[in-house]
Amino acid sequence: MTKRLYVVLLFCLMAFGSYAQEYRTRIMEFENPGSRRIHNVGDAKHWYYRSKPEKSMTLKTEGAKRIQIRSFSLERLKKPQIILVIDKKRQSFDLTYKEFDEGYHVYEYFEADIPEGTKSIEVLCYQRSMYMRVYEMQEVLPKAKPKTPRLPNRQILAHAGMIDMTHNSTTSEYYAFNPTQAFRFKHNNARNAIVYVRARLTDRTLPVFGLYQDGELIEMIEFSLARTNKYTAQGVKYLSTGKKLDLPENSGSSEFELRALSDHLFMARPVFISE
Repeated sequence: MTKRLYVVLLFCLMAFGSYAQEYRTRIMEFENPGSRRIHNVGDAKHWYYRSKPEKSMTLKTEGAKRIQIRSFSLERLKKPQIILVIDKKRQSFDLTYKEFDEGYHVYEYFEADIPEGTKSIEVLCYQRSMYMRVYEMQEVLPKAKPKTPRLPNRQILAHAGMIDMTHNSTTSEYYAFNPTQAFRFKHNNARNAIVYVRARLTDRTLPVFGLYQDGELIEMIEFSLARTNKYTAQGVKYLSTGKKLDLPENSGSSEFELRALSDHLFMARPVFISE
């Protein structure tokens, strides 16, 4: 791509961006207007003003960046012109005839930029047949897209109650599950985790539970009858040694379920892996 072609494309993009910019208009009031006439603008009726003889009209522009001037005359003028005085500098704008509407000769509106910090300007027209109205052009900013709320890293969906597990004077909360109530939870934001599980031993039957991910059985885990004396659980007389499971990889959001496959009470505690 040649340098000249690149410059042309860049200019076109800038022009398109300027054209696509949206504005809304706000009526501005003259401080010292002369006589006035009413004119329909769409569905609304607006007053248009002319200055007093040999006088200009003052317009407060503090905070305004760009204005739009609309006008009409009572008779067809040969060289209609409106003058803006900004910071004591006169700038003339030749008007283009648009149409004859409701008894008035209407002209195309024109726009002018207001330098930053300008508190007021003067609007002047020597042709006494001319009436004017000024509007502030306020930039319409695109609405910000609402942010998608971030899901919590973990959502607990179901369990059979909470049981405190104590080890060396440190207590941790475990989620219980049994044959009638599984332990279901959801991990979001691509967080991976491990889960510690223990079972209550009641007889010579081996405790067995299943690990499911998004409804699919991933693994069946069986405990031995070995007991622990280092951990205690409230209301549990015989507590099994623990199992540490690495949960399957979570690429985004995954629902996990620990389901008792034998007639035992199980206790589980999921822990996130540090990122």
